[in-house]
Formats: sequence, C-alpha cells, structure tokens
Amino acid sequence: MPEHTFDAGLLNPLSQGTRESELTSDQAWLQAMVDAELALTRALVDAGLAPEWMLAVCAALADASQFDLGAIAAEARNGGNPVIPFVKHLGRAAEQVRAGASDHLHVGATSQDILDTAAMIVARTVLDELVHQLDTLGATFADLADQHRGTVMSGRTLGQQASPTSFGFVAAGWLDAVLLIVTRLEGIRDTLPIQLGGAVGNLAVLTEIARARRSETLAADVLDTVLERFAQHVGLVVPRLSWHTNRVVISELASVLAAATGIAGTFALDVSVLSRTEIAEVSERLAPGQGGSSAMPHKRNPVSAVLITAAALQTPGLASTLYGSMLAEDQRPSGAWHAEWQSLRVLERLTLSAVTGAASLAARLDVDPDRMRANLDLTDGLVFSERVTTILAETVGKTTAFALVERASQEAFATNRPLQVVLASILIAEGGSDALHAQIWAAFDYEGQPGQSAAGIDRVVRSFRQRADALWAAEAVVEAGTLSTNDVRIP
Repeated sequence: MPEHTFDAGLLNPLSQGTRESELTSDQAWLQAMVDAELALTRALVDAGLAPEWMLAVCAALADASQFDLGAIAAEARNGGNPVIPFVKHLGRAAEQVRAGASDHLHVGATSQDILDTAAMIVARTVLDELVHQLDTLGATFADLADQHRGTVMSGRTLGQQASPTSFGFVAAGWLDAVLLIVTRLEGIRDTLPIQLGGAVGNLAVLTEIARARRSETLAADVLDTVLERFAQHVGLVVPRLSWHTNRVVISELASVLAAATGIAGTFALDVSVLSRTEIAEVSERLAPGQGGSSAMPHKRNPVSAVLITAAALQTPGLASTLYGSMLAEDQRPSGAWHAEWQSLRVLERLTLSAVTGAASLAARLDVDPDRMRANLDLTDGLVFSERVTTILAETVGKTTAFALVERASQEAFATNRPLQVVLASILIAEGGSDALHAQIWAAFDYEGQPGQSAAGIDRVVRSFRQRADALWAAEAVVEAGTLSTNDVRIP
C-alpha cells in the first residue's frame, strides 16, 4: 500500500463539485487551529500581555500549509488530540522567526480551547456556504412555485392519489422549509462562540498573568479585552462562560445541520417518487453519461435525488452521537468530547453535499404538466370525492353526504365508471334538485384552484423575495465599504 493516502470521495459521489473538502478537510481544520492560536496571541498583544513584535511572528505563521500535517496527525495519537503536537510544531516555527516567540503562544489556553474554537471557525464557514446554497435552492423553488401555480396535479397521501393540488403549491412547500431552516442556520452562525477557559475553564493562568503584569484591579478588564479581541480576530462571539462540558452549542449545531439535510432529502425523495416510470411527472435533466446502469442500457436513474436521500438517511445517527456527547463529566470528559470530532465533520460534509446537490437538482428539474393532468384522469374523478362531499354536506349534512359519496365511489371503482356519472345518477334517483345536480357536476373541474393554494404560494414567495432583496441591498452596502460582511444581518 502507498505510504500516504487521501480521500477522493470514492464512496461519496455527491461531494464532487461541492466545497465539502475545501471547508472540512484536515487542512481546513489545521488552518482553523492556526487561526485560533494566533488570534489568541494577537488578543494578548491587544491587552498588553504580549509584546508588539509578536504580531510580525503571527503574520509569518499564519499560513497552515507550512506545517507538516501528516506528522501532526501521527503524533496526535500520543496525547489523544491534535492540539498537543500542533502547539509544539507552532512553537518551533515561531522560534525560527524570532527567539523567545514560543513563550507567547498558547498562553493560558488548553487543548480544548483551541480545538473547540477551530471547530467553530470551520462551522462558520460551513454555515456560510449552506446559507448561500439554500438561497440558490430557494430562488429556484420560488420560480417553480410562480410558474406552476396553475399546474394541476394529484396530491398524494400514503402513496395513493388523494385530492387535486398544484405543482406550484408543492414547490411553495419546499420553499417554506428552506426559509425556515436558512433563518435557523443564520441564527446559529451568528452566535457561534470562542472557547477560552484554560485547564478547568476558569481562566486561572490568564488571571494570574494579568494580575502580575497589570494590577489586581485591572485584571478583570484585561481579561475582558483578551476575550473580546480573541473573538473579533476569529469572527466569533464571547460566551458568558467557558463551555468545556456544556455542549449545547454542538447539539444545536447538529440539530440545524441534520434538519437542513432532511429538507434537502425530502425534496430529493419527492423527485425520486414523481420520476418513477409509472408517474413520470418530473425528471432530472441528465447530461450524457449520467444516470446510467452497469447492467441495463436503457436506464436513466435520478442519481442526484438518490444520493441526496442517502445523505439525509445518514444524518440522524450522527446527530444522535453529538446529542449523546452532551453527557460530559467533570471539567473535561473522558471520550464524549473526542466523539464529537468526526461526527460533527461528517455531518457537516453530508449537509454540504446534500444541500449543494439539491440546489443543482432543482435547477435541472423538468416538469411535465401534461403527465400530471393525465395521472389525475386515472381515477375517473375519484380525486374530487372530498370536494363534492363538502358541497353535498351543505344540503344534506356531513354524515349523509360522506356516506353517499363513499357509496358512489365504491360503485364507480367496481363498475369502472367515472364518479361524476355515478354520483349524478344517484342524485337523480334520490330526487336531488337540478341546481344541486349542476353544482356537483361543475365541481369536477381540474382548473379550479383548490383551497388557499394561490394565497399560500404568494405568502411564501413574497417572503423569500423580500429576503433576496434584503440580501442584495446588504451586499451593495458591503461593496460600498460602509459595513463589513460580519455587520450585515439578513431578516
């Protein structure tokens, strides 16, 4: 076997063409660890606890590619986490820049401070990308909802045709879920915290240093400066307290990632069902060579939908592990924290792949309104049973109306006749008025917009487009240079 191997995504085809590896690879994590360590040193300089010349050292050490990732990974086995060997490599590199520089690195911090902060840095970039992809996905759903608000199709419950709806209303449902999750993602992203507590979370070492170098009375202010500047340097927020064994941050992150993947998976599963040969109401637009089979030359499989669904099926178990890791004893748990690392990274990767894949799939979705209409005709009007029952109930009462339409539906199915014809004959035989007969006959109309579909579509599309307009306006402000991207909040 080769001495060095790498993961090319052989068993995760959905990752191809996404930013998954770029944002969550070992190199990305190492860069986040570098960012965390150097941000702490810069914060110490800002607070007067480290010399100004350390800023030049930090600049020289900022690129993680100069460190031996393979060696750090191998040495991590000795101490049980990658920060221990990383700090040694960082210190040796710092000494080559200036003698004594290593004395001002990793001051007052513990391994978990650096790795947790790195995890939050990685999570922030992941959530940024997810928000971007969800906005792209939402834009496509909004267009589909608008374009197909009058495209009538069968609503289905428990795998059977139920009552008519519109494809636009279905797309609006997908869009509403996107709007909900993107708001939650932004809320989590904008509150991701730094971790800095030292060995047992009480900042004991930094407190002693602040007392010795500044004064007892100024120590608290100095520590506030360190925390605030540390957070600013990495684009995170200051927590009320260190959260070494308070893992709510991780469990909330797990929840929102799993939910985002679930939303992508639900859309993909709908596409898989609606693209079945027997239904064929939508299809994934495939390029040459896509969707094939190793055995059947005729196949055009909905490959993106299948892979997105597979990603969504994997996420609940990962989220469960991260929730289980909330059971963290003492001031540093024996195993619970360690169990988070891979689980969180794999969950982030699956979410990135699924949401990016969903955005691509939605943009390549072909809709067949004629097939949707043809499928509605398969039941010979049975899909209108709820509507005509409601109309009849106004005259004969709900219970009687339901029994009458149920009897007519069974007869229509048994005799292979349209429900409209069977019901009309029953009403004539039982002395129904001509006006009622005409009203029932007119109810079998595919073109009528059922319920509040139009209003619902309007509400959801309007909400999304208001968000999109606000996003464009915020980007214009950032480009004008009056605000940074960290200052912008999208409603």
